[in-house]
Amino acid sequence: MARASKVRDRKEASFLDHLEELRQRLIRCVIYIVLGMAVAWFVKGQLMDVVRAPLERGAELAGVHPTLILTQVAAGLIVSIQVAAVAGIILTSPLWLLEAWLFIEPALEDHERKWVVPLLPAAVFLFIAGVVFCYWLSPRAFAILLGFQLKMIGQEATPILELRDYLTLFLRLLLIFGAMFELPLVTMFLSAVGIVKSEFLVRHWRIAVVLIAVVGAIVTPTPDAVTLSFLLGPMFALYALSVFLAKLVEKGRRPQGRGAAKEPPPATTSPPAEPEPDPYAVYRADEAPEAEPPEDEAPAEDTEDEV
Repeated sequence: MARASKVRDRKEASFLDHLEELRQRLIRCVIYIVLGMAVAWFVKGQLMDVVRAPLERGAELAGVHPTLILTQVAAGLIVSIQVAAVAGIILTSPLWLLEAWLFIEPALEDHERKWVVPLLPAAVFLFIAGVVFCYWLSPRAFAILLGFQLKMIGQEATPILELRDYLTLFLRLLLIFGAMFELPLVTMFLSAVGIVKSEFLVRHWRIAVVLIAVVGAIVTPTPDAVTLSFLLGPMFALYALSVFLAKLVEKGRRPQGRGAAKEPPPATTSPPAEPEPDPYAVYRADEAPEAEPPEDEAPAEDTEDEV
């Protein structure tokens, strides 16, 4: 009862109150990420080997041996902070996803909150799955990009790459893929609460393709078509998966509607029909005998007052 009252009070809160709550939750998310960064800082050497492995594997597939360099004095510190920050975001993903759920919870109805219980662990799983998928696919993408460099500079030349540029590209792709893998889950939740329907997604798939291409071009760190296609392919597949999951959710809701007992429609009673006028009623009224006064009523006699 107290929880329901609290939720109702938060629903009735003003816009500034919601902004204040959002600010507090963002501060907590930053604290979570900083703590994750602190944990990752102690193993930054091992993490650096992990994030360099996709490039080394891609170079091996392309048949080149690039040299990684740092061109700035503070580049080593900046690179270490970047790696620790991304590791902190990944490690604390269950916590900041929970904060996001607690912020939107008051806006949901009781029948909508039941979907978040299984969706919240799935959100964490999909974010980690997106990061792992990007890590698995990156060596093949880097092999293609390094293969173009090999054709441009010749077989004998050795490409020299700036480590900071590579990490900026790779770490950003990790976070983009992690967020992108949440698309089916978000679509499934919107379909469960009745905001989005699968028919709408199928009917406007052309618009969705254009929007995905535009968003992919914006978030892609480099302007080359290889990296863009490296991002757009999985996004199109995830959109198709979103449509499939939306149909599953709608199909799961239909049996309840069909199986529910339908009340019979209320019986409609038509007003009684008016009797048709009798054309001979006037004649019958003239022929009707006059009514005689009742026998028990005697005519009143005039009585005179006695003197």
